[in-house]
Amino acid sequence: MAKARITYLSDTEKEFVHQKTLEVLEKVGVAYNTPKAIELLEAAGARVDREALTARLTWDVIEPALKTVPRTVLLAGRDPARDCVLGGDRLITTSDGMTTYMLDDVTGERRDGTTADLADVTRLCDALGEIDTLWPSPNPGDAPADVLPLITQAVMVRNTTKHVQDEVRTPEMVEPILEIYEAACGAPLTERPCFSVTNCTIAPLQHDRDMTEAGLKMVHRGVPIVVLPMPQAGTTGPMTLLGTCILNMAELLSGIVLYQLAHPGCALVSGVGSAVADMRSGGYIASSPEIGLINLICLEMSRFYGLPTQATGMSADAKAANFQAGSEGGMTALTAALGGADSLISAGGLDGVQISSLAKYVLDNDQIGALRRYLREDVIDETTALMDDILDVGIGGHFLGRKSTRAFSRSEVWRPQAFQRGTFEEFAGRPLAHEAAARAREILAVHEVEPLPDDADRHVDEVIRGWAARAG
Repeated sequence: MAKARITYLSDTEKEFVHQKTLEVLEKVGVAYNTPKAIELLEAAGARVDREALTARLTWDVIEPALKTVPRTVLLAGRDPARDCVLGGDRLITTSDGMTTYMLDDVTGERRDGTTADLADVTRLCDALGEIDTLWPSPNPGDAPADVLPLITQAVMVRNTTKHVQDEVRTPEMVEPILEIYEAACGAPLTERPCFSVTNCTIAPLQHDRDMTEAGLKMVHRGVPIVVLPMPQAGTTGPMTLLGTCILNMAELLSGIVLYQLAHPGCALVSGVGSAVADMRSGGYIASSPEIGLINLICLEMSRFYGLPTQATGMSADAKAANFQAGSEGGMTALTAALGGADSLISAGGLDGVQISSLAKYVLDNDQIGALRRYLREDVIDETTALMDDILDVGIGGHFLGRKSTRAFSRSEVWRPQAFQRGTFEEFAGRPLAHEAAARAREILAVHEVEPLPDDADRHVDEVIRGWAARAG
C-alpha cells in the first residue's frame, strides 16, 4: 500500500531535541503552582520546591509515565454511531474554537458572538460530514458570566450528537459540567467519554493552578485530556522554531507526567498549540509556514515518545473566507496530516482564531475531504495498474468505454460539495464565499439534531439553575 507522508527530523536530530528537552526539565524545571501536583511529583522521585511549587523532572520519572499512556483514545459521541478513535487509522478533525466574533460572509460585518450563533455553528458542524468532533465557537457573549461555561455546554449537547472538546478552567466547574455530559450521554464518562478537555500550559514552563486542579479531578472521571502547550516564538518562546519546540515538548512532558502519576493509564493527547508572534504587534500568528514546521517537529517528537497527537490545522489569519484563508489553512493542515497527526484542529476560524465564519465551515469541510484523499492508502498492484486497458487501447484511443473507468470513476477522484467545478459560465458572478454562506443557511434550515431525552434535558436545566443559585 502506498500512502503520502513527509518527515522533517532525522533520528539523530530527534535524539538532540530529546536531550535538550530533558536538559530544560532537569536544570530549569516547571512551575505547577499547586501543592496537589507537587505532592504527586515528590512521591514519584522528582526534585521539588514546596515553597515555589516547582519541580525538576528527570528521565527516570518521565519514562515510566510515558509507558502508561494509552496509544488510542475513544472520543465518544452522544450518538454511538459518531464515536471516533484518536490514534486509529483515520485522521480525526475538530472545529476551531473558542472564537469571540461572528462574521457576516456577505457584508463583511464582524459582531460579538451570541448564544444563538453558538447553537447555529454547532448544528452546522453536526451536519457537516467531514468534521468529527466539536470545539465550541463562538463564545456566547450574551450569556451571564457566572453561568457561561454551563450555558455553553448545554448549547453544545442540545445541538450536536458528536463528541465535544473544551476547556474547564476551574475545579469548581468540573462536577456541574460533567454532570451535564453524563446526563446527555446517559452513561458515566468512564464508560462513554463524550467530553474531553484541552489543558493549556502557560509559557514558559508553567501550569495554571485552577486548570491543573480541574484536570486532576477529571482524569479520575474518565475525561481525556489534550495537553496543549502554546509558547509563541519571540515572546513566550525562544525566537527560533527549534527553541520554541523544545519548550513545547518540555511543557508537554511535564503535563503527561503529572496526569499519569495522578491516574496511571488515563487518556492523554499531545496537542501542538505553539506558534510564532507577530513581532510588529506581539499578536498571535495562527497560520504561516512556521506553524507547519512547528507542527512537524512536535508531531515527530510526540511519536518519538509514543503519544497520540493533535495538531494545528486549518486556522487562518485572513479576515474573510477568501484565497488567503484557503491557502493558509490548506498548507498548514496538509503539512500536519502528511506529518502523521492523529487529529487536527480544523474548521471555521479566521483572524487568528478570533472570528467564526459559516462560509469557512462549509469550505473547510471540503478542504478536509480533499485532505483525506491525500491520506488514503492506495493499492499498488495489477488491479490498479490497469495494464490490460493500456495495452488494449494502445496509441491514440480512449478509455471512456472501459469497465474499469466506470468502476473507478467515483472512488479514484475526490468530489467536492462546495468548491466550484464545472464551466466558467456556470459560476460566473457567484463568489464562492457567498455561495458557501448560502449553503450553510440551507443546511441550518433543514438539519435537525436528535433531541436530548426529556429527563436529561430537564436535568441540564436543573444543573444550571443550581449553580446560578449557589453563585448568588
